[in-house]
Amino acid sequence: MTSQRTTSVRALVIISTTVAAFVLLLATAVHAMAGGAPVPAVDYRVHPGDTLWSIAAENTESGEDLRATIAAIQSMNGLDGAVLQIGQTLQIPATAGA
Repeated sequence: MTSQRTTSVRALVIISTTVAAFVLLLATAVHAMAGGAPVPAVDYRVHPGDTLWSIAAENTESGEDLRATIAAIQSMNGLDGAVLQIGQTLQIPATAGA
């Protein structure tokens, strides 16, 4: 029983590390696409039911990758995960229409 639990914990650690590395790479790519210049940002107040995915979907140009916007939001706000608090103010990348 212990070996099965150990295997599950190892798998979780590997998956978590892989996801964290992927998010870091996306954030780096977004920064590089901006030419190293600061990304123009606007304030966004978190509402009930908001997720990083839904916020990114509302603020990403058509045809652009939502994952890059999510990574940028996480990077701009020092978020380690996807947990948001109602009323929290986030800096989000300004879109061309904003």
